[in-house]
Amino acid sequence: MKAPALWKAGLCALGIVFSARVASADVMDDIKKRGEMVIGMEVAYVPYEFFKDGEVMGYDVDIARKFAEKLGVKVKFVDTEWNGIIPALLTKKFDAIISGMTITAERAQKVGFSMPYGEATNVLLVRLNDDSIKSAEDIAGKRAGTQLASAGDKVAKQFEESLKAKGKPGYSDYKLYDHFPEAYLDLSNNRIDAVISSLSTLQIVMRDAPGKYKTVTGIQALKAYFGMAFRLDDKKMLAFVNEQLGEMKKSGELDKLQVKWFGGTVETPNEVPKELP
Repeated sequence: MKAPALWKAGLCALGIVFSARVASADVMDDIKKRGEMVIGMEVAYVPYEFFKDGEVMGYDVDIARKFAEKLGVKVKFVDTEWNGIIPALLTKKFDAIISGMTITAERAQKVGFSMPYGEATNVLLVRLNDDSIKSAEDIAGKRAGTQLASAGDKVAKQFEESLKAKGKPGYSDYKLYDHFPEAYLDLSNNRIDAVISSLSTLQIVMRDAPGKYKTVTGIQALKAYFGMAFRLDDKKMLAFVNEQLGEMKKSGELDKLQVKWFGGTVETPNEVPKELP
């Protein structure tokens, strides 16, 4: 009877060793072996990532290329629908999400976030000639929209509840879009009255369409930030990215990229805030 017991013990020992090796594995090792870093993003979020003349470019793209250069590897960008981007990361379709993703409490339960590298506070985008919306609460009884599964969706729904708690009407219509540009088009064509999105990207939307839109603040009280997302086990990759972002902040390199893509700089904390939207 001792032999089977020893055999079982041996299998258990092998299992323990095998599990420890799996747990200690990190995507950083895979990236170095294959010579390529694969980044998931939704290429429809100016100026973070977008197509121009068939090429992917933007703030996130430039930063990702810096990371790849530091590692001495190539970088590949995988265009992914926003609604499925976290599930795709978790099933290892790519190594990380670098795609203007707002750090939220709900998302932080599923992925690990880097230190913030951009501000993601949501505001309202409205038509410039619409004088009926001068404050965020003026959206009561009007038509609003944002992108499906975006941080703006959660902000918009929370704000509607706050309106109703004050005895005001909610939205007369609320639309969710697969991509933000579709929402901007509906706003322009008077099919909705406001789009909820981050101020940093809406500034570029207004820059590219002068005299067409304006922003109205007040829909989100808690300041929000963008972070890069990783699988929870990929701690080496997360540490590497935080180290690189920290160095880029100190050297002024991140400021230069912000000026290039946003026309100005924004201060961000060097760690994920304890209070998240």
